[in-house]
Amino acid sequence: MSKIVISGYYGFANAGDEAMLTAIVRSLRSAEAAVDLTVISGNPHNTATKHQVASIHRFSPLKIYSALANCDLLLSGGGSLLQDVTSKKSLLYYLAIIWLGKLLNKKVMLFAHGIGPIRSGILRKLTKFVCSKADLITVRDTDSLVELERLGVALEKVRLTADAVLTLAQADKVQGLALLKKFNVSQEKPIVAISVRSWGNGDKYLQEMAKAADALAAQQKVQIVLLPLQYPADVTACKRLQQSMQHKDAVILDAAFDTEQFLALMGCFSLLIGMRLHALIFAAVMDVPFIALSYDPKIDGFVKEVRGTNIGAIENFVAEDLVQAAQNALESENSSNERLAQLRTKALENAQLAFELLK
Repeated sequence: MSKIVISGYYGFANAGDEAMLTAIVRSLRSAEAAVDLTVISGNPHNTATKHQVASIHRFSPLKIYSALANCDLLLSGGGSLLQDVTSKKSLLYYLAIIWLGKLLNKKVMLFAHGIGPIRSGILRKLTKFVCSKADLITVRDTDSLVELERLGVALEKVRLTADAVLTLAQADKVQGLALLKKFNVSQEKPIVAISVRSWGNGDKYLQEMAKAADALAAQQKVQIVLLPLQYPADVTACKRLQQSMQHKDAVILDAAFDTEQFLALMGCFSLLIGMRLHALIFAAVMDVPFIALSYDPKIDGFVKEVRGTNIGAIENFVAEDLVQAAQNALESENSSNERLAQLRTKALENAQLAFELLK
């Protein structure tokens, strides 16, 4: 029985990271049913209960040391862990976990990472040093591969795969319809979901989005719902968007949903307009067309990989462009995305490669 420790941004009610952990756990158990998993989390009780794993607190150094000392493999779980835009301290934290794993002579894999941006010269050198010690690195997009090359990490140990969340199976839309019914949302009209987060110091992007939402409600006769991906942090931005709209029937789905519920909801939408990366990935999993609003290179990287629609940087987009893109998406035939099927296959390689390290 393999013993694997998983490190990442878990236990903080971020839908994307929780979906990532769900996908990683399922893919590992699919490869080895009896695998022994320990997850480093900000909320060990919640993580252990939700995912049926052992879990230790991310700021319990003795427990982390013990778990790593007794494991066969450390997985630095997917997502944008190695970047210094959100916090330099978080980058140092994840690098320290990786370095500790190597100090204890353990196999270490960076699992479906999105790399960068790393702006500090000192942190770029440190990231190169630590990542070069890893046994294997898989990255979820080409931009991350290029960034590792710029850092100076030898590419022989790097594989381009795809985001782990793409391995999740589609959810039953019946559950989504039941959830929408609780918020008095029906499917009498096509539903356009908008996922926003707070960003920057002003609300210009929310005002432009409100204009676009009003135009779509009037011209396309759609129901607008606002979907907070990180709960309750994103509710504030959703409320500001709702207040900026002239049409007052936009509904905020003001609740904490798990991964299955997010996917089920997504399947009920005709279109997603999203800032959060994993809102876009949930839409992709459920074969729902999406339009991305980019606030981070990880958005650009994913949209390029799936050859989706990116309206541009959040600071610069205008409502008219968003409305036109939304109209095109709503009026086009929804066909299967062959590129997405290829990426799902690539995403499944992450777990296979993890177990190959242990052979």
